[in-house]
Amino acid sequence: MNQNWDLFRFFLAVARAGSIAGAAGQLAESPATVGRKLRELETALSATLFDRSISGVQLTSCGSRILARAEQIEHQAQLISEAVCGSDGRLAGTVTVAAPSGLGQTLLAPQLRELHNLHPELRVKLLLSTGKVNLLNREADIAVRIGTPSQERLVGRKLGAVGFGIYASDLYLDALGDFETAADLEGHNVIAASGDLAQTVQNQEFAAVSTGCNVALTTDSIFAQMEAVKSGLGIAPFPKYLGRSHPDLVELLPGQLQTTADLWLLMHPDTSGLARIQTVQDFVTRICRTALAGDGGFTCS
Repeated sequence: MNQNWDLFRFFLAVARAGSIAGAAGQLAESPATVGRKLRELETALSATLFDRSISGVQLTSCGSRILARAEQIEHQAQLISEAVCGSDGRLAGTVTVAAPSGLGQTLLAPQLRELHNLHPELRVKLLLSTGKVNLLNREADIAVRIGTPSQERLVGRKLGAVGFGIYASDLYLDALGDFETAADLEGHNVIAASGDLAQTVQNQEFAAVSTGCNVALTTDSIFAQMEAVKSGLGIAPFPKYLGRSHPDLVELLPGQLQTTADLWLLMHPDTSGLARIQTVQDFVTRICRTALAGDGGFTCS
């Protein structure tokens, strides 16, 4: 039987997202289109591939058997596309990079013009958040993560160790004396973290040394935290690469936050060898190591 193999692209997206709505977002299609394509594939195969419920979808036993074969088809299609696009030395296609929001905005986004000039047909999709994407479900091609990887099947490289510091703005410090010990933090305003941001290395350690401080603001956004510090509202911890990128901020009590966290670049094993992904991961690696090595906030490995 001849099938339209493009239908398997929709099947894979739904399987990875766990819902038709989630797959629609990833594919930039409407939920109605995704649902229709899924029904077309099930009709062509004379099989039910998903059990539907209000909370989402779940693969049937038949769908589970097809999943690995569909991923093989996807991988072969990627290799064919790359062979065609690369026959004249060009790199083309989309590479999705997931990174912590502060790192992505401060280090990666300002440098991507260089990559575009080198490879104008290569498109980078940058996903920035405090949460983690699932690379095994192909939610991204490359992930830059602070912390030890938890998925053993991923491949990648350790880029180094990120350091953290406590920061305040010149505006906040103008009327204050020097900070010499952690006790000098007592009574000062802090910008506290909530949600996923509160679970980050810097905020957990800072919370332990700032128990005598006044919480002026609580936020789950590192950008809101940064803007509040810059406005002079109070003090907060940041990765050193982020603190150094704002010349109006001053690091208080250097060395007070002693915890470091490994920085990793990770990829799916089935796609890590694709030329476009290798090119982007080499570029991201170079940016991180060049921008952060040797300045106290990052140690290359």
